[in-house]
Amino acid sequence: MSTMKIEFSGGGVFYARLLESEAPKTCATILSRLPFEYQFYHSIVSGQALVALPPDLTVERENQYVAGIPPGALSFLVADEPVLVPDEIYIAYGIFISRGLTVDMKQPVNVFAQIDEDLDALAVCCRRVLMEGAEIISFSLVDK
Repeated sequence: MSTMKIEFSGGGVFYARLLESEAPKTCATILSRLPFEYQFYHSIVSGQALVALPPDLTVERENQYVAGIPPGALSFLVADEPVLVPDEIYIAYGIFISRGLTVDMKQPVNVFAQIDEDLDALAVCCRRVLMEGAEIISFSLVDK
């Protein structure tokens, strides 16, 4: 099982286990790209989550969820050009429902990793982004 280190530029470090059996293609793509960093903003319509629009990263659809995504989940919204949905990476810290510009206002995401510990601290960091603005979040592989 692979583990990613997730580090907020404003402070806060978390560890996420990659869900390689549930989302093997997404995890393989993420692993091949580590380390990387993107600027994350607070989600506008999907609830308690941060979102980044990676200009240089995409994955295939798999392990698709719209609701029931737990706090600490990392997910990837795969671009859907006909409905003007870009590639997006989400970090959920509370109630999160994936929504896009589709007819039913739902756009499924690939859930590919899970932060299991320090969820209260994760929520503090994510609310900081909500109140103070975007932050760079870095992702790297943890050697084990």
